[in-house]
Order: sequence, then C-alpha cells, then structure tokens
Amino acid sequence: MVLGRRARRCCRGLQSCASAALVVIVASVGAAAQPTPPPIEREFRAVWVSPTEGGDWPSRPGLSVEEQKAELTGMLDAAKADGLNAVLLHVRTAADAFYPSRRVPWSRYLIGGGSSLGYGDYDPLALAVAEAHARGLQLHAWFNPFRAMPPDNLGSAVVGHITRTHPEWIRHYGKSTWIDPGIPAARRAVLDAILEVVDKYDIDGVHLDDYFYPYIEDGTITRTVKHGKHRRRISKRVTLHFPDDASWRKYGRARGWTDRDAWRRNNVDDFVQTLYREVKTRKRWVLVGISPFGIWRPGHPPGVTGLDSYSEVFADTRRWLREGWVDYLAPQLYWPLDNYQERFTKLDAWWRGENVLGRHVWPGLFTMRVDSRNDPWPADEIAHEVDALRAARHGTTESLGHVHFRMRTLLAHLGSDTLTFGAELRATEYATPALPPASPWLGDAIPAEPKIVAPADTTIQQSESGQDRAGEASLSHAALVAIPGDSVAVRWWVVQSLGKDQQWSQRVLPATSEPLSLTVADAFGAEWVAVTPISRTGVAGAAVLRHVGW
Repeated sequence: MVLGRRARRCCRGLQSCASAALVVIVASVGAAAQPTPPPIEREFRAVWVSPTEGGDWPSRPGLSVEEQKAELTGMLDAAKADGLNAVLLHVRTAADAFYPSRRVPWSRYLIGGGSSLGYGDYDPLALAVAEAHARGLQLHAWFNPFRAMPPDNLGSAVVGHITRTHPEWIRHYGKSTWIDPGIPAARRAVLDAILEVVDKYDIDGVHLDDYFYPYIEDGTITRTVKHGKHRRRISKRVTLHFPDDASWRKYGRARGWTDRDAWRRNNVDDFVQTLYREVKTRKRWVLVGISPFGIWRPGHPPGVTGLDSYSEVFADTRRWLREGWVDYLAPQLYWPLDNYQERFTKLDAWWRGENVLGRHVWPGLFTMRVDSRNDPWPADEIAHEVDALRAARHGTTESLGHVHFRMRTLLAHLGSDTLTFGAELRATEYATPALPPASPWLGDAIPAEPKIVAPADTTIQQSESGQDRAGEASLSHAALVAIPGDSVAVRWWVVQSLGKDQQWSQRVLPATSEPLSLTVADAFGAEWVAVTPISRTGVAGAAVLRHVGW
C-alpha cells in the first residue's frame, strides 16, 4: 500500500497547518459516497536486544537502576520511532534472569560484579513489558535454554547459579559450559524457568535461539609418546566430543536407544514440544518462536551446502514447524542476496515450502554486518533483503515479517551524521506503521464493532498563531471516542485516515483500559476516519467508518 506523504504529515500534528479556523464534525453521512479503507498493513518488524558481546541493553554490566531504566526506555523509543512493532529481549543469557526469581540468580549483565540487594522492587522485565506495550510494541522474552555460562568473561558464577547447585548437570565443552539436555530433570528445570516468566509477566512471546546442544568445537589433544629413554609430547587438533557419556548410558542406551544422535534429537524434540504445550495451557495467546540456523540440512534445498544443524546441534527444526510446535520460526538467513549459492532467497523459499500449517516464517537478518569492522556489507543490503522478502510473498496469504540482529546497529550512525541506521530504514522501508500478522489458531474470536461516542459538532476557532481564540476548547478535546463493542479484549486500534488528497494513512495505537480517544489534532486533515479493533492474537474486528468535515 502506497500512502501519500502529505496525508502522513497532516496526521502528525497541526504545526504546519495552523492558520485557518477549524470545524470538525463527526457523524455518519448517508448521502456521501463512503470510501473503502485499504487492507490493514501487516508485517512483523522486530529486533533482537541482548547484553552479550557488546551490549544493546544494558550497554555494560553494573549500571545503576536509573541508568538501566533510562537506557531501556530510550531503546524502546527508538524501536517505535524506527517503525518496528516488536522487541525480542534477552532475559536468560545463561541460566540467569533479568527479573527477580527464586529459581535462577540475577544476571551478571545487570548486577556486574556487585550485588542485587540494592535493587529493592526493581523488576527490569516488568518495566520492559509495560513500556513496550505503552508504545504499541510486542515484547517477546528471549531465552538461551541450555547455555550455562555466558560468552563474555563476567567472572565466576554467583551463589544460586546452576553450576553450583547442580554440578552433575553441567558439561564443559571447549570454551563453553552447558546444561546437559539429555538429563530429564535438567530439561524440566529449564522449562520451569521459562514457564515462570509466562506465569508472571504479560509477555507476547517466548523466544528461543539456536543453542540446544552446542555447535561443534575443535580442540587440542596432547599426549606423551615414549621413544626409548626419551619422552616427547605430541599435540594435534581434533573435533571435540560433547561429554554426555553418563547421561547417554543412563537415559539413552539403558532405555533402548541405539543411535546417540537420534536420542539427542529426541531430547530436544521433547523439550520443544513440551514447552509449546505448557505455554498454551497457561496462556494460549502467547507466541512461541524459535530462531534456528538457516540451513536445516545441506542439500535442502538442492545446491545449498553448509553447517548441518540437524546433526550438529540436533535441532530438527523442520519437524517443529511441520508438527505445529512453534507459532513462528525466524531462520537465521545471515547471507547477502548475492551469495554464490543464493542462500538467502533459496532458503527463504524452502522454509516457506515446509510451512504446511500456515504458521509464521519471519527470517532473521544479519543487520549488524553493515556495521562490521571487517568486510562490512553495503548499507542498502538490509533494505534490499526486506524488499526481497516482501516480493516473494506478494500475492500470497503468507505473513510478512523479519527480525534484525541487532539493536545496536539500528542505533548507529553509519552513513549520516544526523540519522541513525534505524531512522534510514524507517524512511525507506517502514514509512507506514504496520500491525503484526494475526495468529488465529491461538484464538479467532473477532472483536465486535466498536461503539463510537463523539460530540456531533466540535468546533475550535484558532488564530493564525494556532492558539485557541476564546479558550472554549483545546486541541486535547476528543473528537471521537471508540469503546470496545463486547468482551473480546482489544490489544490495538488501527486508525486509517483519508485526506483531502485522497491518500490513506495508517496508525497503530495501543489499547489500554480506557477507551480510544482521538483528538481534533488526530482528525485534522482527514475527510474520513476508519477505526478497527484488533484482538490479542491479531484478529481484526469490523471497522467503523466516520466522515470528518471542516
């Protein structure tokens, strides 16, 4: 949908149009030819936010509570201003928490080397949810399920960390420390940590990344060889074996498994299936999403080679999508469009072809590569990738969407001294605000047509300076009030306005416990206004169309 720039400018305020007297009348006009609003623009526009390896939020460990709050709200302001509608916030980096919990300790990315005793009633996740929702943003809680220690060197584990409370679950592998997914009690503990967040917080999604079993690492093995009276040490590089012999013997081979790789995949399958089932038991509307490595298996599709996530991290992601154990997949398509195997476009098409249940496929974009010190991508690569994803879905019923990795690049000034990269994307790709696509399999109740409560005649006389002449009314006076028509909860309001230039504009506004109130300023420049209620699962109700004259 192409929207006129003039219409968008007029809906932003009165500063450029404050010279004439304004009369706003809200009423049904039977004689006038009623226009038809265009389809609501929908697209999942998300960004990953993590403190690890450079820090999106917090920017560094050990910030004060006030500094953390300021950074968080500033980041959410930027996400909203850049045209995004969802944030995937890292809340469990490695058996830790960005929220007060009795199960796991505070993250060292928050408290640094200090103590959380001074946090009082501070709850970063509750703050993030409230502030995101106030801006109309979805907030997905992002978990690393089985990583036990973070990739950054933050010192030894704090009291209460799983490496100290359950050392029998811990496996050291190369440079990483892992919770063994082959131990049923360990899987259950990770599940319970995630479900604690589902129970306590009004999150919109549970999000997992691609760390199930660790990616293969190489290491050095050194042995001593005796030659006569002399001994010498010989070292060689080898592929390291994940040290789960004990759990394999106890929970794999002893229970009839003969293929260790198949047993490992079954452990992860069990975890994913159980997570999906138990999230839906608690809150059906909460999305469950996973971001796997972009290649399921080499040769799928033909001509694409690379890492085999099916046999390396034991993630049968195709099965999860086909079985309906996820609501969305965000495969990491971290290649440029001109990759020699055309991985980006071929893998996107392949994943969509595997989406037999019509769930969401919202690829992850390697946005931070445009800000890389080594071999950076052209700044317009990401915009071209967004365009390619849209073109591939044009004319289909598939949902649009993508996720940027990561927030700090959107906040960076790359080619402009004044605009951030996120602002540049807003200008080229996100000029019109979009609503996240609907997930009717999570609840298909349709909100009723909203009730419109408005004065039949609201008049404001203005001077050339834009000030009220007689003080009889102010620009905050409501010209139109929309109230939900029934008990189906409204999560967003979509307001579409038709200007004098016959161009439609669209806004997505968060629903609150109060009715939607559109002011005279909101209506300025519009001839018609359409208000559509949207349910928690994204299902649209009937729009109410009203004529607005001046």
